[in-house]
Amino acid sequence: MATPPPRRGPAAGAASAVPLADNLESATFAPPLPAPPPPSPATILSAWSRLRDTTSSSAPADALAALETLHLHRRALRLSSAHVALLLPLLPLHPRLVAPLLAASAHLLPASLPASLPTSPRLLLLGARAFARSAKDLPSGSSLGNSASTAMNRGGGESAIGHDDDDPVVAVRRMLKDVELGGQSIDDLDHLALAGIGYTLAASDEVQFRRIFVSLFRICRRIGNLDVGVRVLKLVEWLVMGFVESRKMRKIQVLFEMISPEKCEGEDYVLFPIVMAACGGLRALRVASARYRLNFDPQLKEAPERTIQFAAEKAVSEGRRSADQRVLVQCVALGLTQCGQVMFHESVLQCVCMGLLKELLPLPDMLRMSVESAEANLVEVVKVVNQHLNSVLFKEAGPVTGVLCNQYSYAGDKAKNFVETCVWEYAHEIYCHLRAAVLLHRGKQDDLLTAIDKIAEASFLMVVVFAAKVAKHRLNPKSSEGFQPEVAARILVAFSCVEHLRRLRLPEYTEAVRRAVLAYQENAAAISLFIESMPSYTELTSKPDLPTFAGTTYIWHSDEVQTSRILFYLRVVPTAVGLIPLHMIRDKVASIMFLYLQHSNEKVTSASHSVMVSFLSSGSDTDQDDRAALKEQLTFYYIMRSLEAYPGVTPFDGIASGVATLVRNLPAGSAAVFFCIHSLVVKAKDLCEIAKVQNKSLWRSWEESTDPCKKILDLLLRLIFLVDIQSFPYLLKELAEFMALLPKEGQDALLNDMHAHVAESDDVTRKPVLVSWLQSLSYISSQSSNSESRSKAASLSVASDELSLNRTMARL
Repeated sequence: MATPPPRRGPAAGAASAVPLADNLESATFAPPLPAPPPPSPATILSAWSRLRDTTSSSAPADALAALETLHLHRRALRLSSAHVALLLPLLPLHPRLVAPLLAASAHLLPASLPASLPTSPRLLLLGARAFARSAKDLPSGSSLGNSASTAMNRGGGESAIGHDDDDPVVAVRRMLKDVELGGQSIDDLDHLALAGIGYTLAASDEVQFRRIFVSLFRICRRIGNLDVGVRVLKLVEWLVMGFVESRKMRKIQVLFEMISPEKCEGEDYVLFPIVMAACGGLRALRVASARYRLNFDPQLKEAPERTIQFAAEKAVSEGRRSADQRVLVQCVALGLTQCGQVMFHESVLQCVCMGLLKELLPLPDMLRMSVESAEANLVEVVKVVNQHLNSVLFKEAGPVTGVLCNQYSYAGDKAKNFVETCVWEYAHEIYCHLRAAVLLHRGKQDDLLTAIDKIAEASFLMVVVFAAKVAKHRLNPKSSEGFQPEVAARILVAFSCVEHLRRLRLPEYTEAVRRAVLAYQENAAAISLFIESMPSYTELTSKPDLPTFAGTTYIWHSDEVQTSRILFYLRVVPTAVGLIPLHMIRDKVASIMFLYLQHSNEKVTSASHSVMVSFLSSGSDTDQDDRAALKEQLTFYYIMRSLEAYPGVTPFDGIASGVATLVRNLPAGSAAVFFCIHSLVVKAKDLCEIAKVQNKSLWRSWEESTDPCKKILDLLLRLIFLVDIQSFPYLLKELAEFMALLPKEGQDALLNDMHAHVAESDDVTRKPVLVSWLQSLSYISSQSSNSESRSKAASLSVASDELSLNRTMARL
């Protein structure tokens, strides 16, 4: 340390004004709740008055109410010896209410405490007394020597008293030794017990300091849990801050020596309180360095970092997930969120990854549990999920994700690959189990799905934030690690797995997708990897292979999670469809596209049409002939599937775009174009027959009509100027035959549309032919019978205009 810290001022005292027990009460990293508004003097006087009255009248309910009032406002109280005398008889009856009140005036406590007092309140009062005595013996200039009650809220101080039987430090050490050896029982190391231990540690000499910490660590082996770990971190932070402020750096060195890897192996400590103590010490050094502008010796910070690395190595080396290993993993992950950036270590990265995926966001396990549990047990599953939502583990998932990304940034290629694989597999597990859970519980257990959805949203955010970090490192051509486009496919596959959980447009999501798609477009291997990950037709049309679904009916288009995943694929495929190998187009892309062309979700059907449009528009210098042949093959099925579901499922814009694209990109005279024209005309006939039955005034309101048959006929008229010259006569023939089938009103309406389309055209080559053709159609329409019109129209189309059309086509 370059310079000593300044004396504590008002700014520094604000946070320390909270008693240690209050600071440790919550087993989270949230700041302590603020004190309630100052009570009125009448409120406090009334409470003391009721205590006096109940002492003589033995009214326990009144005493309890009065104590609760005093306990609520304990930070605002200053007790006299008379108050202490009034509270002492109530201590055995209400120890958890009375002990915190007495601890604030520990210098007024008697030498002995009631024998029946439970362990935790006893530890609190003994520790408070030890701390008050040490503060009293400090020089008057010390920052901790103003008063005992003020000192109770700060760390630091050395014991200046002897080690006789009345020494509270010795008493605490003996109590902890008895607990350690099993001679005295303790249910939990709660905030009262740990606050008492903390006060004692602050007041003890070096020998007792070591002994008390050793007992504490060994007790944690029997009754330790995550709550204890969190409180140990906050306790050590309080201690180290106090030692820095009171310039007792030797105690910090002693503490870090005690939690060194060498000491841990020699003493066989349980490691979760050790790693939390290391993180608490690092946090205190970081805060003190910023608050007081101190420069600590780098070796001081390296000592607890070595401890964190040692604990992480032990955690990841255990093959099975025991209870102790789980708590250790949780503590490593949570502790690192509090202590600031630490040196990279591969085991730390792996441990944080394990903790995040298995302990903080155990979504796949919860989904699996919900699917495998009997319906009668689902209430318990909901309780488990809600308990996790309220836990410190879930609340710290965001900060731990930040730690993971930070460690990943400094990792080597091997460590990066390990973590990436874990996260991508985690995303796929979410997909598999979420799909099953939604299929099984939607409409039946919506409360369960709502609870799970909150964890699922956090899991989605974690995957996105991590993927954005991966994209920044792996998909950056300027990165020193080299451009790795195959990672793009893995990012996209992971995003497809969690697409159902996407609720917001996140900048990290947008940036990761942008980088991944750019890399994917330029790399054949990445494209193949992405397409291979698409579910097969069999997978898409089969229910999850789980015993729970035996005997159930599966409706593929009602599978929400699978639909979201396929929609993601359908949106990404068009970005590089020209580079996808043709066998993958045929075997993977086409099967999905054609199945989803008739999906009930319009977004899905529109995306399917977009895939077909992109493929029809694509070109390649290497497989041009094979690609053209495949385009023709797929067109037949595309038109059939699209028109089968129109109107209703197939969006008109989708099929219109597909038809326009195929007539532009298929070879001239393609049989697929002829099939498309014929199919559209047949569909128009069927739709007009239906429309005439449903709407008697169809032809009279034809111009403003939005009827499906009107849309199909408009599409056919647009094709007049789009089809190749070899398909052009066939289209005119089909239109003429169709018009001949219509009643006189229908013929007139259709002719008006045809005249309008031709008049608006600037195609100087086709327009003269079309004008002549329209004049002939108009003449035939004016004849007396529809049957004669049909015959003459057919002959006109193929005979009367044959010479004119042949001359025109030859000229074109």
